[in-house]
Amino acid sequence: MTKFEEIGIFSGKSKNRHNFCECVDECKVDSANFTQRGAREKISPNSTNLVFLESVKNSIHKFRIFKAVNSRKEFNLPQKAIDGLRNAVVTCDRPAKQLQNEADQLANKLEQRRFPESPEKLKKVRDEVKKKLKSGKKGEISDFDKEAFGGKVQEAQNYELRNEVDRIMKKANFNWKPLEITSKEAAAAYSLARLAPNYAEIARVLEEFNRIPDFKPETVLDYGSGSGAGFWATTSRWPDLKEITMVDLSDAIMKFSMDSLRKETDAGSDDGRPFVHNNINFRRHLIPSLNTTYDVIIAHRMLCEIGSSETRLQMIESLWKRTNRFLILIESSRSEAFGGILEARDFLLTQGTLVDYRRLLKTLEEKVMLSPKVVRIVEDYNLSDYEKFVLLNEAVPPGEVVPTILPTATVMAPCPHDLGCPLGVHKACTFSSRYQPIRADGRRSEKEADGTEETKFTFMILEKAPRKINAHTERILKNRKLGGHVTCDVCTAFRGIQRVTLSKKHGEMYTAMRTRRDGDVLPINLRTVTSSGIFDVDN
Repeated sequence: MTKFEEIGIFSGKSKNRHNFCECVDECKVDSANFTQRGAREKISPNSTNLVFLESVKNSIHKFRIFKAVNSRKEFNLPQKAIDGLRNAVVTCDRPAKQLQNEADQLANKLEQRRFPESPEKLKKVRDEVKKKLKSGKKGEISDFDKEAFGGKVQEAQNYELRNEVDRIMKKANFNWKPLEITSKEAAAAYSLARLAPNYAEIARVLEEFNRIPDFKPETVLDYGSGSGAGFWATTSRWPDLKEITMVDLSDAIMKFSMDSLRKETDAGSDDGRPFVHNNINFRRHLIPSLNTTYDVIIAHRMLCEIGSSETRLQMIESLWKRTNRFLILIESSRSEAFGGILEARDFLLTQGTLVDYRRLLKTLEEKVMLSPKVVRIVEDYNLSDYEKFVLLNEAVPPGEVVPTILPTATVMAPCPHDLGCPLGVHKACTFSSRYQPIRADGRRSEKEADGTEETKFTFMILEKAPRKINAHTERILKNRKLGGHVTCDVCTAFRGIQRVTLSKKHGEMYTAMRTRRDGDVLPINLRTVTSSGIFDVDN
């Protein structure tokens, strides 16, 4: 068996069912069939009692059915990507089977990898562990020993204490280290382990752009490109991309991805363009100038590689200044990783509404447009920063832009709002994507089911623009498909997390809900027709 024959991919038979339903009729359903709970209240899956919030207890909701999509979809690597990976792997010094074994070990390690804790929390935990260890020590050093041995006994005990603290911290998963890829073989193992799932995650996130089919970017930046999964996902989504820039700190993984992206040219057919895309750039660092911008920037699993919260926010700010419209953040499904995404989200949302008052007053004064109303709003310390931002946008003369610390941001997906997350930081808003794994040893993976595997992740797409009025889409957090009904926990724009229950008697609404997966957009347009709550924003 040659090296080329050792590279294989298992493609199990797909059992996808393409269920579609269309409906143009509108239905009114009494609220007795629906329930919602507070944003932070835990919902028991075994609960049989339907509890309504008081503000919408007597509401009647109006639903409009969208076209449903298939309930299961696979995001598989293009054949060119598989061929390119094979061509790069066979040039390594180690056999393909050995590289696959290393890839399996790396995949398990990355699956259990935790998000870096803040230095403050680490110091607090270390101090608590050290205090407990010291309290359990029986023997103390006498003054005679300190004088006789010059403090060496004290140093030895401190050294032993530090080692014991380190061992306890590692067992408690406080052993984060940045991922380092320093050789070609390590890059090959990483690519075998993560190229297919990374592609599936990015491709699934890019499906959110189905809501804006007219958007066709020309330039894309893949920050932390790794083995090139972002390249294949973006070119599959937008084949007419003019320029793609891939940035990764690791020289080994960058060279390996260059090898996997080379063209397979026949003799005499070389056109002087070595890569599969005519305009692809490889860089170790970002271009220092902020004048070089991109329509879409993808940062896939990069927040977990930075140990400091301050440094993470600096990176987010740098990427935000370089995007023309969209910034995409993707992380693992752990709650700590979701907390890192929420931290970046809240940072951009708050800084995007924090007015640069000095620049605003100076600009309006130079243009002789400064009004007493603007001055009163700026000097009113009873108003919040967001309230000042909204009022100043209404008070400035037409055509003038209120300057902010960072460009104004809004959440394009998955959140239907720019408010605080109702899940909090202790529970992650996770999504899943199914794909066919790539293996170099000709075997099936232990995690495969029907020839496919599933990867889970969290993501956030931020748009450089203010939120449009009524431009929100509810999101399914959990879709429980039972015998004759479905029960969905839905994240809404203004009412937190609601629970919606539909049975077969609801017809096409039931069919539309049953074909949806966790994380999909709610296929029903929900708005309040009547309500007894005085705070219902839809009234």
